[in-house]
Amino acid sequence: MKIQSSILVGLVLCFYMSCKTECSKNTIYKFSKEDFSLINGVLFFQNEEFSGKLSSYDPVNYTSILSEYCNGRKNGSEIKKYENEELAEERFYKEGVKVGIHKGWWKNGNKKFEYHFNTSGEYDGEVKDWYKNGQMFKFFNYSNGREEGAQKMWQPDGKIRANFVTKNGERYGVIGLKKCYSLNVKDESIQ
Repeated sequence: MKIQSSILVGLVLCFYMSCKTECSKNTIYKFSKEDFSLINGVLFFQNEEFSGKLSSYDPVNYTSILSEYCNGRKNGSEIKKYENEELAEERFYKEGVKVGIHKGWWKNGNKKFEYHFNTSGEYDGEVKDWYKNGQMFKFFNYSNGREEGAQKMWQPDGKIRANFVTKNGERYGVIGLKKCYSLNVKDESIQ
């Protein structure tokens, strides 16, 4: 009877501690289209779920990327650097879900973004974006993926574009949306 109960306790502990295989993050693999494939959001290396660090290059943004994976999903940090080795982005994941504080910088060193995520991958807290010149573009507040509280947006010259409060899903204040106009086809007048 003691043996059966100890097996049961072991199984329960294994369940709570997650019986997944331990992910090795010591080896760094260089991305190649021949060896890696992405299927339904899961990264495979030679037809097996990839675990480890993946090094790749983004030719559009001229950034090198180092991402950590476990069982085919991003798990840990993802660091992007410009060609001059300056930090471009810093993001964190848990089992493929964005978590924590994600930060980005323009190539000139100015802040680009700062996003706060909860453990479900939803915005939770401050969401900030900046123009390349350092002027703030957006400062929004979120609670579990929904706008909540003060929300502000600026134009590149620093003039306010939107300034409103979101409460229970309703927006109050200057939303900053463009007015809609209708065009009269007969006399081509705008109303």
